[in-house]
Amino acid sequence: MRVIALANQKGGCGKTTAAVNLAAALSRLGRRVLLVDNDPQGHATMALGLTERDFSLSTYDLYLTDDILVEDARVEIAPRLDLVPAGIELSAVEPRLAGVEGREHRLRDTFRRSELKYDIILLDCPPAVGTLTFNALVTSGEALVPVEASVFSRQAVAKFCETLAVLRERRGHEVVLRLLLSNFDLRSRFARGLRDELAAAYGPALLETLIRPTVRLREAAAAGVSVLEHDLACSGAQDFRDLAREIAAQDVDLSVPGLDHWSALLHGPEPTPEGVRFVVDFPRAKDVRVTGSFNNWSAEGVALTRGDEGHWQCVLPLEAGDHQYRYIVDGVWMPDPHNAEHAINEFGGANSLLLVP
Repeated sequence: MRVIALANQKGGCGKTTAAVNLAAALSRLGRRVLLVDNDPQGHATMALGLTERDFSLSTYDLYLTDDILVEDARVEIAPRLDLVPAGIELSAVEPRLAGVEGREHRLRDTFRRSELKYDIILLDCPPAVGTLTFNALVTSGEALVPVEASVFSRQAVAKFCETLAVLRERRGHEVVLRLLLSNFDLRSRFARGLRDELAAAYGPALLETLIRPTVRLREAAAAGVSVLEHDLACSGAQDFRDLAREIAAQDVDLSVPGLDHWSALLHGPEPTPEGVRFVVDFPRAKDVRVTGSFNNWSAEGVALTRGDEGHWQCVLPLEAGDHQYRYIVDGVWMPDPHNAEHAINEFGGANSLLLVP
């Protein structure tokens, strides 16, 4: 399963247009797709023909209601295409979660509890790097950044890369960057120059497909359908079919740099026939160990083996029952950043919880 956040702190870049039409095009390729409207403006919801009267549960509930899962909030839009809609109430999430510990993991934790029978999940983010966008990035393995032919686009991409660097340095979470030229008319000298600058600066992160300007995209959004349903023969439909094929063709490549261990990272330790498999993402660590109630909190712990992608893992034969554990990362004890289940220990810190069936 691939999770892709469509994000750019600059507005007007075609982010929602890309999210809606890419989702539709991928579903027509036979992929099972979930589009999550993660923007309080609810534009992806409106672009697919829904109003707030058409749903009772939304992305808001994924953040703030512990017993609501993705499958409860989803709405079927077309064969193989589901939507988690959003409305203006989503704007209340950031103030509601202000000061709440672990607020940046709320969406990821809901995904962890949910049954996600999808090949690709797209998260349409607001034009700002706040709680909603940061949740999406923490939950994602990739970030697709639409870039329009504007004098401010280069700065916006640079700022977004700074956000990804913070996520990598402070959270140990790597997100693969993809740049999409959106509403790009290469007949303009400025547009050609900007494309060449982005190619030189970001290399393979720049996708080959570009989205050409066409009124059919605006007409489709106004009609509440994807451009493929509105006018399959137009240039916009052709561009998004090409984009879907390019994204889908990356499945094999993306399995190498770190998405294979997504399920394990999302769910924490995973019971297997050989024992419990511990997987954690600390790409800059030099030594990672796990210790817990199963080995009397040994200060030596059990060493994890580092993979080429920067994640560490080991398999331990543990008895059935409840276990508490922590990681020792370069000598520093810490709870599992990929497991939301925890208990307060006698020192006032948190131990991660594991149930072995």
